[in-house]
Amino acid sequence: MQDAAAAGEAPQGAAEAPPLPSPTGEVPVKPVDLNVSASNREIGGGEPTTVEAATEAADDDKEGQVKHLQDLLGYEESPVKIYGWIQNSYTGNTNGKPKDGENFGVNPNHRANSWQGNQYYIVVENPLEQNGEINFGFRVDSLFGNDWQFNYMQGFANNAFKLNSFSGYDMAQLYGEVHLPFLTEGGIDVKGGRWYTIAGYEQVPAIARPLLSVPYMFNYGQPFTHLGVLTTWHVTDKINLYNGAINGWDRWVDERFAWGYIGGFSWTSKDEKTTLATTVVWGPNQFPNQLPNGQQIYPTGYVNVPSIAGLPNPGYFRNDRTLFTTVGTHKWNDKLTQVMETDQGWERSIPGLGSGGENGQPRSATWFSYGNWFLYQFHPKITGVWRSEVFWDPQGARTQKMINNQFVGDTYYEQTVGAIYKPNPNIWIRPEARYDWSQYHAAFNDNTRNSQFTLAVDVIFLW
Repeated sequence: MQDAAAAGEAPQGAAEAPPLPSPTGEVPVKPVDLNVSASNREIGGGEPTTVEAATEAADDDKEGQVKHLQDLLGYEESPVKIYGWIQNSYTGNTNGKPKDGENFGVNPNHRANSWQGNQYYIVVENPLEQNGEINFGFRVDSLFGNDWQFNYMQGFANNAFKLNSFSGYDMAQLYGEVHLPFLTEGGIDVKGGRWYTIAGYEQVPAIARPLLSVPYMFNYGQPFTHLGVLTTWHVTDKINLYNGAINGWDRWVDERFAWGYIGGFSWTSKDEKTTLATTVVWGPNQFPNQLPNGQQIYPTGYVNVPSIAGLPNPGYFRNDRTLFTTVGTHKWNDKLTQVMETDQGWERSIPGLGSGGENGQPRSATWFSYGNWFLYQFHPKITGVWRSEVFWDPQGARTQKMINNQFVGDTYYEQTVGAIYKPNPNIWIRPEARYDWSQYHAAFNDNTRNSQFTLAVDVIFLW
């Protein structure tokens, strides 16, 4: 759907084109482009390559565009943007409601036969200006609602909010940034703080993914956020290089955390129909001390071992985790876009994984995944979505399913079909039907079934 983007416009019902800088350098606030990887979006993480048709943004009419509250209040010209959205959802499990109330594998709408107030989201930002001058920006994202635990970072407000409670909060992003017009025409952007990862295709914000639910590869196999510094070098208007230092996956400030690395590149073809993005994330991702016993939430890939809770972890620097993600997109025609992603991850010597959490016996783990998305614009207000996925978790480290007190590996599949319906630019309605199944062990409905069929819908109001 990049043809419209090249003209400075975006189909209303399809994924939105990236915001275009105006001649004055102001970046309009618009929904993100779902036709590119996470690294090439303005919602946090990386930054998009420069779009040549910047001057056409001045002539872009406002019909079909999101109307933000600050615009209605007369502050549309303010350099500081304040906007957000409200997302509520309902998910029904056709197998019946499990005893634990969980739709295993279906996230963030994991509560069976229940309404969830997923995201009550507020953004305050002063975006960078992609021009020939040094300039500064910042962004603060506040996430209220049930998804606070979906985006949880270790060390921030531990045990402050009750699990599965609507009354929770997560400071999803908090960073400052600077644009440096050096080396190339596009210059270099540097940001520091907490920001969404550049790895993969889908992201935490509801408007940054095509469906209500997310794939296994995103929920179990990838980080959501990082705390650190990231540089984006706009080598050309079609190529970005990323390099950064991070303190791990989904964790807050702690001087004991060792630093790791994140980097990669993104490329857009000359006709803007094809994109490719590759990211590598590396670094220690267990903890210098085992986490307290009884803490409500443990990060994915961490094993709770009560007998060693709070004790030093002598193997911390050996517990390094490595993840490679590759995302390719191709626009087949004006209506159909395909997205493909592959992930490969491994981690050494996870404490407790070899014992089922009975003691500190370590075990290394690997995981792999492949996902495919088709986005088809049936109508200016309706985009159809079909996602297919396979997720391999050979040692059970990521999904942490147990049989006879031992972690078991499995292969998980899901097929999801849905739609993005926008009766109004400020309102999104997204119904979906999702079928999950496991290859080797019963994983669903309290570990009694090998498959699960859910029907869900969410409504997003952008303000």
